[in-house]
Amino acid sequence: MKLICKLKNLMEKEGISQLALSQATGLAPGTVGKLYRNQVNRIDERTIKEICKYFRLKSVSDLFEIEWEEAD
Repeated sequence: MKLICKLKNLMEKEGISQLALSQATGLAPGTVGKLYRNQVNRIDERTIKEICKYFRLKSVSDLFEIEWEEAD
């Protein structure tokens, strides 16, 4: 199973940079960058809340999806 972060797509759709999102949410630039590149192993609840609030997401599934692999 692989967790896919859709932050890059959300940011491109809104035309917002990583730095601008970091400043608007108070999240560390490194945190935003890792999520943007889908390079995160763990994520803090506050991070999820801030991103969902910024983009007015109604569900965490708008930010993440699960990709199942045959072995799962």
